[in-house]
Amino acid sequence: MLLKRIRDVEMLDLVVWMSLVPPLPALALSLTIDGPTALVRSVASASWTGVASVLYLGLVATILAYAIWGQLLRRYPAATVTPFALLVPFVGASSSALVFGERFGALRLAGMALVLLGIGVIVLSARASRGAGSRHSLSVVPATRTDAAGVVDLIGRVYAEYRFVYEPGVEVPDLFRFDEHYTPPRGAFFVVRDGNRVVGSIGVERLDGVAAELHRLYLDANLRGRGTGRALVEAVLDWCRAEKISRLILWSDTRFDQAHRLYERMGFERRGERTLPDDLNQTREYGFERPV
Repeated sequence: MLLKRIRDVEMLDLVVWMSLVPPLPALALSLTIDGPTALVRSVASASWTGVASVLYLGLVATILAYAIWGQLLRRYPAATVTPFALLVPFVGASSSALVFGERFGALRLAGMALVLLGIGVIVLSARASRGAGSRHSLSVVPATRTDAAGVVDLIGRVYAEYRFVYEPGVEVPDLFRFDEHYTPPRGAFFVVRDGNRVVGSIGVERLDGVAAELHRLYLDANLRGRGTGRALVEAVLDWCRAEKISRLILWSDTRFDQAHRLYERMGFERRGERTLPDDLNQTREYGFERPV
């Protein structure tokens, strides 16, 4: 959870700085128990294999590996990433077999196969669940002013999830003047409905003859990561192409990191940052842009 909440921090830099802390108490404990002379003798008599092992454990197995692991946890749900931690013993066993020629009996090999089977079940069942969600009878459809109230409620649910202050008249004034912003040729708006409930939204507004701005991409939490957000953005891109718009921009709260990953996977590049003055939620936003 902590890694997902950290913003604007390079994971490798974070792990490097964190790795500076454990050696200090360990060194103090060694000096207290063994004395300084034992430490000096150990360093002086270390073999090249011992030095290589320490460097591997410190640089590769700790700093690099934890940086990659942290980046994966930040990018994907923990339930998707953590099963692969079970592969750690397999890497160790394979290395031992490769370097030292160790051989394993049938019982241990059967245990390894059972663990691999379990990982396969977890990964494939999660993929099947996402596929079933994407096949659910939810589709992206054009919206009208009658959908505005449902979109306001949807955004309120997302704001509550992030514990943002929500005053609709201040935060989403465009939805109260829907036709001014989102009717052709000025713009368009699309929603995803589950029954009579709006569970996904996105809007686009023309800026000039060649550029448009994406607005109000919101999804209920249970739909994220299932392709619905991508379908909404694709609907906007299709509208831009039909309207001969060649450039699409957007601004997104820096705390919406899952949306940022979607934008980047869909070809958007981050361009700049801004702070909204006098904003109730002290909002900073990243700018994104892509050709249509």
